[in-house]
Order: sequence, then C-alpha cells, then structure tokens
Amino acid sequence: MKKTQNNFFWMSFSDLMISLFFVVLVLFVLTFVMLKGEQNKLEETVENLEEKLEVYDLVEQNLIPLKKDTLLFRYEDIYKRFTLAFDVNFVIKKSKIKRGELRNFQRTSRKIIDVGRQLQNTIDRLAEEKKNNEKMNEVSYLVIISGYASHLKNANQFSDYELSYQRAYNLWNYWKSIGIDFEADKYKGLIDLQISGNGWGGVGRFERDPENYYRNEIKNQRFIIQIIPKIGNANKT
Repeated sequence: MKKTQNNFFWMSFSDLMISLFFVVLVLFVLTFVMLKGEQNKLEETVENLEEKLEVYDLVEQNLIPLKKDTLLFRYEDIYKRFTLAFDVNFVIKKSKIKRGELRNFQRTSRKIIDVGRQLQNTIDRLAEEKKNNEKMNEVSYLVIISGYASHLKNANQFSDYELSYQRAYNLWNYWKSIGIDFEADKYKGLIDLQISGNGWGGVGRFERDPENYYRNEIKNQRFIIQIIPKIGNANKT
C-alpha cells in the first residue's frame, strides 16, 4: 500500500512540475514577443527622430544666410527668431510704410525692401530643397510677421495692439505691392503665413527708461520674423 501511495505522489508531482514548466515557457514566450515588439517600436522612434534631426539640420543650413546678414537681420538665439537690425520708427499712432508716417522713409524703406528680398530668397531655397530632397516632402513652414508698438505715457492698450497689427499688415502689403508675395501659388503647401500684432507684449522688449519713456520705448516699434518648420512623418516617402 505504501508503495502505491509513493508512486501516486511522484506521478502527481511530476505532472505538477510539467504543468509549471509549460506555464513558465508560455510566460517566457509572451514576454519575449512583447519585448521584441517594444524594441521594434523604439527602433522606429529613434529612426524617425534621426530623420527629423537631419531635416532640422537642412532647414538650419538654409537659414544661415539670414543669420549672417547682420546689416538687415539680427538673430535672437534665445528666442529663435529674427528681428530687423535697423530701427523702424513710425510717427506716433501711424502704421503705413510711406512718407509722413515712417520716419527716414527713403533709407528705411530701402532696407525694408532688401529684407523682403532676402527673406524671399531664403524661402525660395527652402522650396527648392523640398522639391529636390524627398526627405523634405513632409516639411512646411510657419512664417510669422509680427508688429510691435511703443508703450508710451497715457497710451491705450487696445488701440496699440491694433496699431501693432496694422504695422505688420502694412509691411506684408508693402512687400506684396513690389512683387514679394509669400502667399503666391508657388509657395502653396510650403508656407503658412501669419500676420500678428504683439502690442506691448512679447518677450525681449527694450526696457523702459523711467525717466524718459520715449528713449527706449521707441525702439519697440519693430518687426519680428519667425520661420518655424513643421515636420510631419519624416519616414514617409
């Protein structure tokens, strides 16, 4: 009787161990498959990020001429944007690029035209890059033209925000009137143009001199241009 009981025990124990082995084996296979799937996802993510980094490098190379043109542009690295390297001084409450509203009209308007042409040349390079490089297929650009206003004594915030927008709008319209059109058909799918007015707001403004509001605040009558790449799926061809 004891021998029969011992045989039964070892048979049951053997069945239990075999069952546990198969459970462990199944868990191991499932874990391996799941980890392999996660590894593949991580590899795809890394590959996609590397592709996007390469695209960003190409974009940066095309912006180098603007960064080097210190007579027309000043690149503010901390804010990743361009501001004009020369003063744009409007008569108080004026916004149009014309005599009587823009001080030093002849000199300033000539530089404004040069800025528009240099910016157009840069965008043309971006368009050519997209046409000739399949890695740039999913790239477009947000181009923002921002106007600012001085915060003078007894000024009205609402009207100055509106004024700053009018200045940006009039800059865009002035460029367009001389054939510099960033919304032309050839830029469709490449450029998303936005015109904005930052009024008294925005970062990087010149600090106000409490003893003379006009001295530094007049420098805040300026234009800022941002070219922001929008990158889709860099692996899509």
